[in-house]
Amino acid sequence: MFDPFFSTKPVGEGIGLGLATAQSIVASASGTITVESQPGAGATFTVTLPSAGARDRALQEQVSRA
Repeated sequence: MFDPFFSTKPVGEGIGLGLATAQSIVASASGTITVESQPGAGATFTVTLPSAGARDRALQEQVSRA
């Protein structure tokens, strides 16, 4: 589902880059995207991002390891 060019739409009605792009952006911010879906009932996407302090600490750890 998060693969580039994955689409459930007919040919010519979408290129399937939306979720792949969203996942890339969220991952670059050290976050995650999860999905829950039911056939015929749609899907719920949950984006989880770390707080600014947590991200800063993680970046400091990465820099100190380099």
